[in-house]
Amino acid sequence: MATFVVGDIHGHLEPLADLLQQLRSQLAAGDTLVFLGDYIDRGPDSKACVDAILALRQQTSAEVVCLRGNHEDWMLQTRADGCRHSWLLGMDGLDTIKSYSADAFETLRMARAVERGRLYSESVRLPYEVFFEAMPAEHVDFFDDLRTCHRTSECICAHGGVDPAVASLDDQPRRALIWGASGFPRQYRGDQVVVYGHWNNAMLDASGWPAPLILGNTIGLDTIAFGVLTAIRLPDQRVFQSALYESAVRDD
Repeated sequence: MATFVVGDIHGHLEPLADLLQQLRSQLAAGDTLVFLGDYIDRGPDSKACVDAILALRQQTSAEVVCLRGNHEDWMLQTRADGCRHSWLLGMDGLDTIKSYSADAFETLRMARAVERGRLYSESVRLPYEVFFEAMPAEHVDFFDDLRTCHRTSECICAHGGVDPAVASLDDQPRRALIWGASGFPRQYRGDQVVVYGHWNNAMLDASGWPAPLILGNTIGLDTIAFGVLTAIRLPDQRVFQSALYESAVRDD
């Protein structure tokens, strides 16, 4: 039995499809495949990326576990409160909205433009329901079911990693697991391997090719900013990567 872990996707279907094609031949019954979150935003294909993960879940005999990233966290906070605009303003949320509904995209784009000055200083509600009502029911369930972390015999998986000052996984603050914590990963001294995304801290070789950042018992897989989607298999730490997709490169 093995644990496979996939880094941040951010709405980029081509590298995801490439990587999943490689992993399909590796996965077996008893294995676990963990997605670290941040499926949405920035790229144009958030809906299609979720569709691909849901399809894989039906096709493989391995257990598929999906974690919540900070982008999903803010999106779901917006669903709960239409006066919360951090996702729309700070996470490229319109990219995700457009992938689900052109009409919802146009409605919210115009509403944001009209109310933009007030969104930062007043409690203004935007019509986010046009987006969430356009989301298929299976996607609503997908986002609602995202976990904050997952532990296997090989590792702990969490989008943001863990708080190095908290010894027990059971006591880890929810925010640290999703958003990260000060001192991680460099100050982590735990015995268990922690595999995480979020931090955009890939190691680059002389040609600029990204690789996972391995520090002590931590493994960072967030490489999508460099156009490459990365996964790792534990316990042998074999790395799987998509080809380089220029459409997935971002400057942030």
